[in-house]
Amino acid sequence: MRALGTFRAALIGCFLLLTAVVVTVTWLFVSNAGKHMGADYTAFASNLVRGQYETALLRRSTEAFLHHPNAFHQERILRTLDTIRSREGTTRGNLERRELDQERYEDILAEFDHVHELLPELRQLTEEALEDPARREELELVAMEVEDTLAFIYSQLHALNHDASGQHLQLTRWLSAAVIALAALVLSMIAGLLWTMDKVVRQRAALTRLTVTDTLTDLPNRRALLQRVDEALAHAQRAREPVSLALIDIDYFKAVNDAHGHPAGDAVLRQFAGQLRNLVRRSDVVARLGGEEFGLLMPDTDDRGARELCERIRRRIEETPLPLPGTSQSLTVSIGLATAGPGEATNFNTLYVLADQALYEGKHGGRNQVVTRG
Repeated sequence: MRALGTFRAALIGCFLLLTAVVVTVTWLFVSNAGKHMGADYTAFASNLVRGQYETALLRRSTEAFLHHPNAFHQERILRTLDTIRSREGTTRGNLERRELDQERYEDILAEFDHVHELLPELRQLTEEALEDPARREELELVAMEVEDTLAFIYSQLHALNHDASGQHLQLTRWLSAAVIALAALVLSMIAGLLWTMDKVVRQRAALTRLTVTDTLTDLPNRRALLQRVDEALAHAQRAREPVSLALIDIDYFKAVNDAHGHPAGDAVLRQFAGQLRNLVRRSDVVARLGGEEFGLLMPDTDDRGARELCERIRRRIEETPLPLPGTSQSLTVSIGLATAGPGEATNFNTLYVLADQALYEGKHGGRNQVVTRG
């Protein structure tokens, strides 16, 4: 039973550990998937905002240059053009990494190509307009065309990024729900498997227990006693310790069944088994061998100690009334005792035969007594 309890505790522990792992992994996925995806779209949106700012900066720089043509304002336009070119490359790269439908941004790429063609012209006009006022009107027109085109590009990209972000957010929610459902299914399957294993182990333990337990008295049966005797004799021979075996038989038990019926006889046997269980030591093994005959294995017990314990059992049984209404009658028992000395090589059959001979002698010698052989 202790081993079964340990196994069940191990199963519960494994299930709780697996549950913790699955829940943790699921929570990390659900909580981080949206964050990472949101971070990607936020970064792209930030890039677009900076692009729009640079577009507005181009307009202000151009207006300032046209009102006050000087090298300072000229340099501001040229730096802004470099920034716009760099932003174009960054934005193109972000579009490719977004894995969006290419048909949705083909027109945007075409507009970027147009801006890419206009930037060298705008740079040349800026460089010439400081010395040649005739070039300033053309500079204003090209700058306005670049500004308008960039404004259209970034406006479209904002809308595209917003739509894609919403679609991916919905996809993430569905995916998170699927992961949660899958995790719940896995945990359910694991729980079912562990429950099945526990049931099989418990049924096997119950079946094993039935094979070594007497169902009426809940004491070990003859098979269990035989196993324990062999183990005790092997240990005693190695450790050079004595081992004693007693056969206990209830006197005139048939008369109880005849007078009160078999259900009453079963009640007497259960009471008797309980008395034996309470009287023996923790290291002793008491078993029902069949009918009204019981066996008592006493490891590390010599003939003197075994006889004292058997006499105590005999007296206690004699002093205890039967569990039957309307009677103060008690039982008596005959006990045959055999002992294997320290280090003595013997087996269950030899020890059992000696104890049985002693029991036979007690039965035919007046009953209610302890007889020792060996």
